[in-house]
Amino acid sequence: MLVFWIAGVSTVQAFDRYTAHGGPVRDLTLSPDGSTLVSASFDYSAVIWQAPDITERNVLFAHEAAVNTARFAPDGSLLATAGDDGRIYLWPQSILGEEDPQPVILAGHRGKIVNLAFSDDGRLLASASWDGSIGIWPLDGGLASAAEGSRFIRGHDGPVNGVQFSADGEHLYSAGYDGQIRKWRLANGEYLRSVVRNGWSVSVFAIDEANDIVAYGSSDGTMNVERLSDGAEVIRLGDERVPVLAIHGSPSYEMLAFGNAKGRVVVINTADWSIVRDFNAANGPVWSVVIMPDGKSLVVAGLDDFITRWELFEFPPEFLERPGPARRFHPATAISNGEKQFARKCSVCHTLSPDGKRRAGPTLFGVFGRMAGTLEGYPYSKALLDSDIVWNEETINRLFDDGPDVVTPGTKMPIQRMKNAQDRIDLVTFLKMATKETIVE
Repeated sequence: MLVFWIAGVSTVQAFDRYTAHGGPVRDLTLSPDGSTLVSASFDYSAVIWQAPDITERNVLFAHEAAVNTARFAPDGSLLATAGDDGRIYLWPQSILGEEDPQPVILAGHRGKIVNLAFSDDGRLLASASWDGSIGIWPLDGGLASAAEGSRFIRGHDGPVNGVQFSADGEHLYSAGYDGQIRKWRLANGEYLRSVVRNGWSVSVFAIDEANDIVAYGSSDGTMNVERLSDGAEVIRLGDERVPVLAIHGSPSYEMLAFGNAKGRVVVINTADWSIVRDFNAANGPVWSVVIMPDGKSLVVAGLDDFITRWELFEFPPEFLERPGPARRFHPATAISNGEKQFARKCSVCHTLSPDGKRRAGPTLFGVFGRMAGTLEGYPYSKALLDSDIVWNEETINRLFDDGPDVVTPGTKMPIQRMKNAQDRIDLVTFLKMATKETIVE
């Protein structure tokens, strides 16, 4: 917990940080009764937290890539997670406390899954994927048979970023890279109309049919609220060209929260559309924000390994200053170019410490001279297990020159290249120095 003091203002507790992950946190979700918070991370795990005190209860390891999203069924009996491996993992509430719980796995998408939604009756699960499709998974016949009865709706031009069922369960809404929020007839997948036609990608959205509201965040930096029936503008904020990445509504407290790629969080009172709070809550992107059941605090997740709870009404405006650039990519102290390249290109997935923490990739401690796919205890893909690459100055340089898709095809490694030859040289030099204690001659 961080405590601040300002002249003329009593000591204030501004926020609490909670660490359990070894990589950026991509999503947050609350159980319907508010007793459980789940965080989904780039480190391939989902952490189960006891709410409202946010105490770590368990860690779910099963995914083979980053976990992008998590959602509870309306009755809280089932947790669904999904991620970059293109799979959905179903976790009955009864097994969440087990030491090694075994989920039911649903496969069918051909790209990463970025959002999930349950129908209000819990009989259906919908998934939004960057393969351009929406998955519909029937759950009322049993979890084991959900994949057999699955079907896919296509129609968006490009990746699908979000899904939500209508209250009556007869329709489905979806948002995508094509800038549209589309409405579908669920029975046959028929496209009915676009309730939003935005010139920029719609990253996140939330629809409140009872109040005739559609709220959405766009890649152009706008936070928008419109009437669902006719598209009339209710409120529009932003236009900083900073993508909006997070949204969360709390109807019981008449609040709507947005988060963007530079750490800004805006909380809106939906009764009169006034601004409750507008502040920078993170050093980097806000990928998820959740208003807690007490209506007095919210939890924010993003690029750092921790999640942060902010008390909405217990700190004065003086605290709402921009905290500066993202910690991971812009360290406060001066560092070499090689270390800077490591921070930008490698640190999200890898660490240099012997234990490796919880990271999406294996530790790079002792990487020089090590054959790819041989670090004990890390679940490598078959492509790396079968590889004959030995990591050295030449192969690491080539990895970032040609790209992982060329050097290590079929692996989980994100596709990224470094065009600048000096940056590659500096990175290799830094890595060789940082791992020199265990270099294999």
